[in-house]
Amino acid sequence: MCIALTVLCLYAASVLPTMRIACYFLSSVFVYVLCAEQAYMTALLIFAASGGICFLLVPDKTALLPYVFLLGHFGIFRSFLSAHLKDPVASLLVRLLYCNLFFALALLLAVFVLRFDITQLELPLPLWAVVPILQAVFLAFDLLYAAAEKYYVTHLRNFVIPRR
Repeated sequence: MCIALTVLCLYAASVLPTMRIACYFLSSVFVYVLCAEQAYMTALLIFAASGGICFLLVPDKTALLPYVFLLGHFGIFRSFLSAHLKDPVASLLVRLLYCNLFFALALLLAVFVLRFDITQLELPLPLWAVVPILQAVFLAFDLLYAAAEKYYVTHLRNFVIPRR
């Protein structure tokens, strides 16, 4: 079910003219169902299977880049880190570093493998102003993800996985 919902959200993100960010966010949340049960290897398999199926089904392959390079595995990392690192400030800094690292890897892939010319990119702000905005976006994503985790645990978990 997690694969189907993820594929549906990623397909919607690639073909719909609006709501792309919401679809990307939802596609990243579905893997948390497995992380809440400490099934991290299964969550990694769900992430890989979702990416593979989407590669076959989604018409615009570049629409998969945000999911494959950051959003899909962020929830797995976030859940694993929160289970093993109890200091909230250190955990937040590590998550922010994780987002920056994978964003940089995606950017390097776009430049060196896909031959994306970054000098032709016209930003409305100077680059020094974009970096702090990007950090705020990562923090907002992390806060929204935490809210989605809490909602799942408090409201949906017993419906998805009935307890005895």
